[in-house]
Amino acid sequence: MTDRRFDVVIVGAGASGLCAARELAPDHDVLVLEAGSIGGGASGSAAGFVSCFEDWARYPDAVERAIDAFEAFDGRYGFELHERPYVELVETEAEAARLREAYAPLLDRPGYDIAVLDATELDRRWPGLFDLEGFVGGLVNDESAIVDGGAYADSLAACVRDRGGVVETHSPVERVLEADGSVVGVDAAGERILADAVVCAAGAQTPALVAEFVDVPVRQFVYSNLRVEADSRLDDGYPMVYGRDLWWRPEPGRETTLLVSGGMYFLPEDGRPPRDAPSEYYDEIAATLPTMAADVDRVRFVNGSFHTCPKGSSITPDARPVLDEPAAAPVGLVIAAAVTAGISMSPFTGAAVRALVTGEPAPISLDPFALSRFDDPPADFEVHGIRRMPTEFPSGRY
Repeated sequence: MTDRRFDVVIVGAGASGLCAARELAPDHDVLVLEAGSIGGGASGSAAGFVSCFEDWARYPDAVERAIDAFEAFDGRYGFELHERPYVELVETEAEAARLREAYAPLLDRPGYDIAVLDATELDRRWPGLFDLEGFVGGLVNDESAIVDGGAYADSLAACVRDRGGVVETHSPVERVLEADGSVVGVDAAGERILADAVVCAAGAQTPALVAEFVDVPVRQFVYSNLRVEADSRLDDGYPMVYGRDLWWRPEPGRETTLLVSGGMYFLPEDGRPPRDAPSEYYDEIAATLPTMAADVDRVRFVNGSFHTCPKGSSITPDARPVLDEPAAAPVGLVIAAAVTAGISMSPFTGAAVRALVTGEPAPISLDPFALSRFDDPPADFEVHGIRRMPTEFPSGRY
């Protein structure tokens, strides 16, 4: 049997891998290999916020490219973009000043609709929506939207196939193949597949896949999504909100439920995510959400809660992704790993991968995302307030 050959093999059919395939498919023979189902990792069960978060505000060109790509994709291949503002509440003037500094590249950007408002201005825009006692104001980003992560992945896969790419599921890649200092393909599901370039965009599984060549310093974590019943019907203007370490948003198609996200926990080494959120996170929502959301007097959880990633997500020590063709790795091996705000920034990630594969100019400098910044990676690290996984869960012990 003759080995199949492609220009590029992409490992992972999540948002990052599929956006890369969408970018490359028009003029490359592209094969996407997914160990499970399309969007079966972090993308398929993501909270679905599309906005610029603080980690990315310093890269305004990347942010605007991503938002423009979502708007252009709306209505194609069954994809729906639900435009909603994003509000980040703050409790002190020092926090408001920090937001102004962090988001300055976007606040100063002509045509980008973002502002820091005081509490009076917030209440004027959304009368009675928030309990603003204890808050001085917040960031409002109108360049934001809600998506269904799984449906987004399905639409991307349809687009890739329409452009001539091949997407195969239930095809786990066991090894990246190398000869004479260059990648030559992959071993996948018992088949040897040849390629000039291999893109590893397999989420938390990427470091293990490339460990033979380079060390990608990441820690695996989960954050949890829980559904809460609102006291009344939520109208189409209800925003996405962050405050007191919780994110919450309406769910298009569900008129009376809020999706509450947070509870970020590192997984124990070699651990698998538990099936439920920790008990302490349920308690945290019950105690905190009613202090901010006027539509929730008493928290009532709804069946259908889930982790953001059933396999765990990953993060680097500085919370920036790795988007690189590392010098220490075989020529043609591209890594796209640990992309925070992975859904939101997936169009930029796809464009960055295309630049790395083809040698074309990238949308912005990719130097901040080079793996070499971790030449001396910490043995352990803490970032973004992610906590140690507790042992108590509603269904028992971890």
